[in-house]
Amino acid sequence: MDNQTGARTFLSADATEYPTGFTSSNTVIPAIRQSETLRYEHVVRVGRWFLLAFVLLIHTITQAAEIVVPKTNDPQLEISLFASEPQIVTPIGLAIDQQSRLFVIESHTHETKPDYLGPKHDRVKVFTDAGQDGKPENVSIFADGLRHTMNLAFSPKQELYLAHRSGILILHDRDRDGVSENRSAVIELKTAGTYPHNGIDGIAFAPDGWLYFGLGENLGLPYTVQGTDGSKHSGGGEGGNVFRCRSDGSQVQLVATGFWNPFALEFDREGNLFCVDNDPDGRPPCRLLHVVDDADFGYKFRYGRSGQHPFVAWDGELPGTLPMVAGTGEAPSGILDCGKARLPVRRRNSLLVTSWGDNSLELYPLKAVGASFRSTKEIVVQGDKSFRPVAIAANGEGTIYVTDWADQSYPVHQKGRIWRLAARSGVGSVQPATARNVEVALEDKLERLLNSTSSTNYSTLLVAAKDDDPFVRSSAISALAHPNHRVNILRDVANADAKVRLSALLALRKGKHSQPASILRKFLADPDEQVRLISLVWAGEETLIPLTNIIDVALTDGNVTPAVFKAYLAAAEILTAAASPTPRPKGPVWDQGATGSGLIERMLRDDSKPPALRAIALTMVPNIADNEMVDLLIKLIQGTDQRLRIEAIRTLAQSASKRGSDLLQEVALAKTNSGGVRAEAVLALAAQPLDVWKNFLPLLDDPEPAVRLEVARTLRMYAADASISAALERKANTLGSGPGGAALKEQLDFARAFGRGSDAGKAGLNRPGSDEQWPTVLSGAGDADSGRRTFFHPAVTCSKCHQVQGRGGKIGPDLSVIARSSDRAKLIQSILNPSQDVAPQFVQYQVETKNDQTVAGLLNVRTADGSMTLTTGEGRVVNVSHEAIVSVRQSQVSLMPDGLEESMTVQDFRDLLAFLLSLK
Repeated sequence: MDNQTGARTFLSADATEYPTGFTSSNTVIPAIRQSETLRYEHVVRVGRWFLLAFVLLIHTITQAAEIVVPKTNDPQLEISLFASEPQIVTPIGLAIDQQSRLFVIESHTHETKPDYLGPKHDRVKVFTDAGQDGKPENVSIFADGLRHTMNLAFSPKQELYLAHRSGILILHDRDRDGVSENRSAVIELKTAGTYPHNGIDGIAFAPDGWLYFGLGENLGLPYTVQGTDGSKHSGGGEGGNVFRCRSDGSQVQLVATGFWNPFALEFDREGNLFCVDNDPDGRPPCRLLHVVDDADFGYKFRYGRSGQHPFVAWDGELPGTLPMVAGTGEAPSGILDCGKARLPVRRRNSLLVTSWGDNSLELYPLKAVGASFRSTKEIVVQGDKSFRPVAIAANGEGTIYVTDWADQSYPVHQKGRIWRLAARSGVGSVQPATARNVEVALEDKLERLLNSTSSTNYSTLLVAAKDDDPFVRSSAISALAHPNHRVNILRDVANADAKVRLSALLALRKGKHSQPASILRKFLADPDEQVRLISLVWAGEETLIPLTNIIDVALTDGNVTPAVFKAYLAAAEILTAAASPTPRPKGPVWDQGATGSGLIERMLRDDSKPPALRAIALTMVPNIADNEMVDLLIKLIQGTDQRLRIEAIRTLAQSASKRGSDLLQEVALAKTNSGGVRAEAVLALAAQPLDVWKNFLPLLDDPEPAVRLEVARTLRMYAADASISAALERKANTLGSGPGGAALKEQLDFARAFGRGSDAGKAGLNRPGSDEQWPTVLSGAGDADSGRRTFFHPAVTCSKCHQVQGRGGKIGPDLSVIARSSDRAKLIQSILNPSQDVAPQFVQYQVETKNDQTVAGLLNVRTADGSMTLTTGEGRVVNVSHEAIVSVRQSQVSLMPDGLEESMTVQDFRDLLAFLLSLK
């Protein structure tokens, strides 16, 4: 790049002249309107200074817009305006030097419209507040002639580094006159990608002087990141990455992968690296991540923008990937270690994050969990729709500054703010801390594991690879991938311990084993589903065509989970397409609704396939309305295999077909069928109208306990009807003491209480009076099969939000393997107090609209203009345009309703627990 001379101060003849900024302690602050500011700059360029001054005076007085000061939710903090347009417009990156001068990127090239009248290039401006009174005495231009600039950072030697879309520069000011006289490129990004903010963006210096920087997904295009010594890393399609290099641009190294767009990086006082990562189109939330060496955070752009592909993880769902610290608000753009600021003591061990999309500053208190951290969000500053915070930094005195894009428009405009955040006068606060001395700091556990490359460390690494902490496992796997451990790893592919076999598989994959197909032939038939899952991912990712006709074995051995089945479909599609002479169409390589459905239907029609495999396929049938599919389901229900019959019944329950409904009634009434099949048919008919259910009243006397219980559970929903109420009353009064009698009696009494409109807890039923009493009452035995029907029954509604093994809603967490992470006590508390622990991707958004409505639900998609798509607790998908939105906030109240226990008998609750505890 050519060296370019920086511009002068604002009052020089070759730069735009601006008036002094506006400051006020009031809530509303006057500012110049955008259209007028554009006109001012145009006038200045032709040298008409007297006219500019006159127009500024008139419009400041008569046509002022309003800048609304964001509200602090912490009474110990105060926020004030430091600078605004036209002193600063469309600011992005921010860095503060040792003299407390603010260096701010002013963007003029981000999606510039043809009629934009501002400067042609980005600038770095310097704001000096020598008096520390919250008002800049001087604003000057430090560097000009820049394009697609993103972030700034000072090195330990106080040299200013600038990240732009295509590289990293040092902006030199060797004579210390406040103007950069030339610049040096230290990192270059070679790629055809041009979109402004998915290239190089976040930068930060580690305490040891290494420069860390982020690279966004780059739309999956091929790229090379190259340093000054020729060191480089090439890729494309793998998602975003974090790299590091020496301060002179040498020794470029990949640190971690699996990001979408790591826009901001921050080292805390202990040397831990954190970043904020924007989310893909269909897999919110955005993420706060603890970045460690050789980590994989799961996202891969080559599998589509949605983030829903079976080979993609977002919160550590796939073995070998790492979870987030917390989910953040929309478009997080800046991050600050609170220990570097003068804040109240209780805020010290926290991170501050800017949320551009949610108009807020978010606080994340860090809780150590193993080798990493977890956190929940607290909104400390909330602005209106014009508050668009981007970068955040603190000066040496601990005062925090935040840049504000000031408009939801992505293209550059003529608005901008810089805000100042500090503890209120008189509030006890801590001095900003300095970083630890890395020269004498003890090596932490993860570093020790990563450096354990000697074969003598093998047994220690193997123990760590089985640790419950995913960060410990990840570091151990990285070390095991070293060639020194290869002999031992190849030996342990046959280890009797499934965790050891999985570790061996992950290490061979990370170490890029030269003969993966030969290894995967064995792993694809492993009895452990996690081993088979990663084997399928590896076979698909590497397009191992020799395995095309072998991967079916992954579905014939051991337990086949929906995750394994989806990975099989994805791998099969990739390998079949690669082996085919017909070119595959462009686009995502896996689409469950298209090619995937074809594979599913062929599998269902193939009688040679194992029934267990076809039963899994039934959970993924995409189109029940198709007459041919209804015919196939009817055929399977009329077959002899019990598991296939039951899964076909469950699938047919989703159809509105009258033929299907008639068949289900026949199955439920036919005593030649097993009790389990009939009970499933009764459950499948639970949503049928009252007239249909009057035909089932005789089943209250059925000899099968499961059928009687399922009928009584459903009749609860119609107990207000006189004929239903009379039937329940008759059965309750004549019930004997045979098998299942106690559970049926409780179900009948519960249904009758509903019919009377009584609160179940006050209807004379023997139920706990408080949450503390429930664990004792629930100590009896439960029936997992009955618990499954409880889970999927519309009177209880668990399945409206949660999936189990491919069935149910997607509003809440998938519970297919919930017993791996939750014991009986935790499950009870999660049901009684659903808001106690809400996973980040299931945080509820509450959107206030201009017509005084509130839409609450999970965020599906948020577009660039701020429009939102939510899924409500009832399962409705609601689109809210950005024009209709007044405010958006996140709630820590779960979408799962309180009082779920009131929809169940005590035995229902016991049975539900038995079912959930069986999901391993």
